[in-house]
Amino acid sequence: MLVGNDVVDLRDPQSSPEALHARFDERAFTAEEREALSASVSRHALRWAFWAAKESAYKVAKKLDPTVRFFPRDFAVRRMTEGRAVVIHRAGLFDVRLDSTDDWVCAVATIQAASPPATHAPVRSGVARLEGSSADPSRTVRELVCAALGPWMNLPPERVRIAADGGVPVALWRGRRLAVDLSLAHHGRFVAWAWGECAIPEDQRGFVAA
Repeated sequence: MLVGNDVVDLRDPQSSPEALHARFDERAFTAEEREALSASVSRHALRWAFWAAKESAYKVAKKLDPTVRFFPRDFAVRRMTEGRAVVIHRAGLFDVRLDSTDDWVCAVATIQAASPPATHAPVRSGVARLEGSSADPSRTVRELVCAALGPWMNLPPERVRIAADGGVPVALWRGRRLAVDLSLAHHGRFVAWAWGECAIPEDQRGFVAA
C-alpha cells in the first residue's frame, strides 16, 4: 500500500492569512474549493485541510508516476466529510484521512482501490510536537518513526534506519528494505509520519543510496 502524508502547523506565522500572497487561494484551489472556503465559518482550518489533502495525495501520485509535479489545483478535493476526503488527479483517485486539533491538521492519503477499504491493512500514522525551537525536524521524525515501526515489526528500533531512495523515505534493516511504504512530513512545531505494508520486489530489496 502506497501512502503519503502532510502536516500543517495552524499557528505557524507562515500559515496566518496575513502572511499569504493575495492570490494564494486562487493559485492553490479550484473554483469549487474556493467557494467552500468562502462559505466556511472555519476558513483558516479548512484552507489548510484542503492543502494537506492535496500534498498527501501528491506524495502518493509521485510514487506512482515520478514525472508528476505539484500543481495544487490539479489535485481537486472532493467529497470532504468529517475526517475524510477524496482527491482527484490524473494519476488516480486518492482516499485521504484528515485529523486535526486547534494546533495542527494532518492528512494521510492512499490510492483508492476498487475493493472495499476493510480488505486492506490499516495505515499507521502519528503526529508529534518538536521539543524546543532548536530541534531538527528531519532527524526527529526519523527517530520517531523508527521508535514506532521497530516494535510493530518485532525489530529493535535503534537498528532500523531511514534512508532516501530518489527522495522517497525507505526503512532499512541490515541494509535491506523493509516491506513498508513510508511518508514523512514536518511543518512549524510539528512532525508527522505514516506507513502501510507493501510488497518489495526481490530485485529492490537490497538498497543502494541514491
